This record gives sequence, structure tokens and C-alpha cells, in this order.
Amino acid sequence: MRHLAIHPRDADLSSGSLFWDTEPDDALCRSLDEMGQMVPALAEIVDDRPRLLAGRRRALALRRLPGRTLATMVLEWPGPGCGLSPEVWRGMVYLATNMGRAVTEAMLVQAGRYFQKHIPIPDVVRLAGPYLGQALAAGSRRLTAWLALPPAADRLLFSGHVPLAGAKALAGLDEHDLAALWPWLFAARWSANTLAAFVTPLREAARASGRTLAQVAEEALAGLTPGPDLSPNDLLSRLTAAARQTRYPTLTGLEEHFERMARGITRDTGFVLRPSRGFESDAVTLELRAADKTTLAQAAADLARMAADPGFEELWSLARGDGPDECETGRGRRPGQGRP
Repeated sequence: MRHLAIHPRDADLSSGSLFWDTEPDDALCRSLDEMGQMVPALAEIVDDRPRLLAGRRRALALRRLPGRTLATMVLEWPGPGCGLSPEVWRGMVYLATNMGRAVTEAMLVQAGRYFQKHIPIPDVVRLAGPYLGQALAAGSRRLTAWLALPPAADRLLFSGHVPLAGAKALAGLDEHDLAALWPWLFAARWSANTLAAFVTPLREAARASGRTLAQVAEEALAGLTPGPDLSPNDLLSRLTAAARQTRYPTLTGLEEHFERMARGITRDTGFVLRPSRGFESDAVTLELRAADKTTLAQAAADLARMAADPGFEELWSLARGDGPDECETGRGRRPGQGRP
């Protein structure tokens, strides 16, 4: 290695291997101005010009300080014998200079996208893993799944709207599908679970109907408009409910019908009425929380009144005549029940 003092503007800062570098802040500029450059930048000589391998922020900061030079150490690709191509070697040099840096999910993907252009993903995990530390150890599968998405999806992660774990829900979507969901994905901050509850029913509905996800999403979300009138939680609830209704129209209709009738029956009581799972049987469940005898005594009186409510007959008939279709629940009807 040899040392060079170069003018900051003479350094080539365009290498894609500088995948984590950002613009310098005032604190760095002040430190370089007052204390000088403590750590040299790394560079390789390409066409008689130094191309930086690390230290881009320092070079940019020094460009703001008149008369300063950039202290640089020159490295050279060891050749094919090192087992790495020049591109991968540059990326590994950059990772080594950032050893110990706290790595976010967004930084994982930035590094992964660079290496993905040059080596298979399993090799990315094998080579970069020791330098990425716990960030990759906790999410190598998630990173692999995310890198299979179109690069356009990275904006969702970088902006904080979708976590790395959301890759599973988005897997297999192409850029056209993502574009159809774009306004909604950017309208809220999703967890992996809420994202799956929104996207999965739309995908299943598209597959079942032979339409594109974009067509299904346009129809399912037609009445919704992201805006300040809805809280983030309300928006998430409405989006997931609309997606589920599109996939399971009969089942969601029965649930709404059951909820309306149950509210009427249990009004002014401490009871909660629940249907059987998927309305697969006529039975309903009554739930009550009681902490004293007074509550139990009142519940007994309420139960006697509720037993006389004719609405129970309609609740018990839902599974017999209007139960969800087999294609919606994945279960067949009970023998002897349902429409002929």
C-alpha cells in the first residue's frame, strides 16, 4: 500500500461499491476543519485517477474546505487468486471499513443489491455475513426473500412503510402488481402480519377469478381514499377488511349479518355472542366475564330474557341455509346441510 495526498475534487466517487455512503453533515465538516483528517480514505487507481473504495463522505466534506487535501491509501485488487472478482472485492473492502457499524434493514438491502449484481445470493450471505453481524444473522432468509422482489420495492423499505419481514407477503409480485398497490402501501406503515392480511386475500381472489391483481385491487378498493380523515389504524382496518371481503364475500356477509343480530340480542348485557368458526355448525358461543355474584345474578336474568329472543332462531339458521361456500373456507358443508 502507498499513501497519496490528492485534491478532493480529483477523486472519483462514482463506485457502486460505496452503497452506504450519504452526504456529509455539518459535524463531519467541522471536525475535519478543526482536527484534520484522522483516518485516510481508501482508493484504487483506475485510468490514472484515484477511485475511492471508502471515504466518500470525507472527500465531499473536504471539498467544502478550501486548500485541503484528501489523505488516501491506495489498494489494488489482488487478482483472481483471491477468489473474488474486482467488483466483489471492492464491496468486501467497503464492508471491512464499516465493520462494527450498526446495520439497519435498509442497509442490508443496499448491500445485498450491490452484491446481487455480481454473485448468487447464497454467496452474498456467506461472504458478507461476518461483516454484517447480527443484522444478517437475524434476517438472512428475509434478505434473500426481499432481494427476489423488483428493486422498485426497496422504496417501501427505505421509507419505513414496509419491514424486511414483509417480503413474504409481497413475494412473486411483479412491478405491475406493485404499482397497483403502490398508493395503499405508502398510505400506512405496515407490519408483516397486516401486510399479509391485506395482500394475500387480493392475490387469492385474483388467482380464483383469473384476473390480474391490479384488476382485483382496483375493484376491491374503489370506495376507499387515503387521506387525513382516517387514522392509520382505521385505514389499515378498512383496507384489510376490503381485501378479505373480496376474497370471501359470502363469509364476510354472514359475519356482518351475525354481528348486527348479535348486537340486538345482547344489548344492555355483559354477554358476547360468537358464531362457530366459518359458520360450519349451527351452534353459537355465549361469553361472559364475571368478577362477583352480582354480575352472575344479573347475567342469569339477562340470559332468561335473551333465550326468549326470536333472533336466536335466525342465528342458528345461518349455517343451514346461508353458510359460506366451500371454496371460501376450504371445508365442505356438514352432511345433510346446505342448499341442494
